[in-house]
Amino acid sequence: MRRSAAGPAAENWQDPACYAGLHGIDRAGLMWEWLRRDPDYVAWHAQASRITRGAVDPSPWGLHFR
Repeated sequence: MRRSAAGPAAENWQDPACYAGLHGIDRAGLMWEWLRRDPDYVAWHAQASRITRGAVDPSPWGLHFR
């Protein structure tokens, strides 16, 4: 597999097997799969977890905790 900036392996986006794990996923699950791959979110989360232990406002990412 090729390495890419998009993730650990640049896979053939047209291959249905690459999407098998998303079968039956709900909207929240799909959004999480998208968000957790966003490098800006990953950096924000790492900083928020390390420095503030969650005191940073997550609303710019569309996250709302109950």
